[in-house]
Amino acid sequence: MWRVLRENIPEKLMALSSAILIWLYVNAERNPTITQRFTVDVEVRHLQNGYEPPTVNPSQVTVVLTGMRSSVEQIAPRGIRATVDVSGLTEGKQRLPVQLNLTRDLLQDVQVEIIPPTVQVTLTRRISKTFKVECLFVNAPPEGYVYLSPVVYPETVVVSGAREQVNQVRRLIVNAVPQKMGDEVDDDLPVVALDAENRPVSGGVTIRPSHVRVVLKLAPVSLTKTVLVTPVWKGKPDPSVAIEEIVLEPRTVVISGKPEVLAQVHSVETEPIDIDNLTSDVTRSVALRSVEGAQLTTTNVRVTVRVRKLPERPTP
Repeated sequence: MWRVLRENIPEKLMALSSAILIWLYVNAERNPTITQRFTVDVEVRHLQNGYEPPTVNPSQVTVVLTGMRSSVEQIAPRGIRATVDVSGLTEGKQRLPVQLNLTRDLLQDVQVEIIPPTVQVTLTRRISKTFKVECLFVNAPPEGYVYLSPVVYPETVVVSGAREQVNQVRRLIVNAVPQKMGDEVDDDLPVVALDAENRPVSGGVTIRPSHVRVVLKLAPVSLTKTVLVTPVWKGKPDPSVAIEEIVLEPRTVVISGKPEVLAQVHSVETEPIDIDNLTSDVTRSVALRSVEGAQLTTTNVRVTVRVRKLPERPTP
């Protein structure tokens, strides 16, 4: 038997080599070595309370898998997670290694490369500030009316976010724009954060509540006018005296109202002053008569009636 094995050794070695090459070729065709690339978002793990969602640069990495097709294809793209661990880190910029969630069993016959292997993570503390909301509006009321001071509810809101962004905020505004020029406003409006140059601060801040109610009402224009007080009396004094003087305090009053109403008013009368059978000086508080469509700043005046004695008539 050994003699048979020793015969034709070169031919047998050539046949064995051919068989091995054929096996390798067939196996390579059925299960070749391949390389696959996956783009994966970088996730942040173990972020402490009081911190804003960190900035990761770059936010994605490329995972390169090289190995036999059967091994590489066992790793589903959706199953690859790239993470960085920020536990115990403080505010600032950190360069951290990227970790994959793949187990050793999956990576046994697969070479893995992460591009880039590290990323820069910026941690920022979250802060909050309270601001009073300003109401801006075009002060162009219809003729004969004025806008009253706007009412904003709530008057203050809270701005929170990354320290750098929140510190940029200088004021909060709402724009009260009526549906038609000159109309009143009663609506929930969005609050806008502005920086020192009155530019919107949009990214990185949260405004709570994001909307406030704004009420902007119209009121008729009210002018003022100073007019004389005119005394009105009733009755006659005693025949033994005569009215010498009537003194009013004040002598004039201020009235307010629409321009067309004030144009028709030149004086304000008192309620009738009773001087019937008056024999001596008298001082009384007398009410003023109301003026339709106008308001009086004074409703009463002090009236003093002075009399003088008449000479007695000789007896016939």
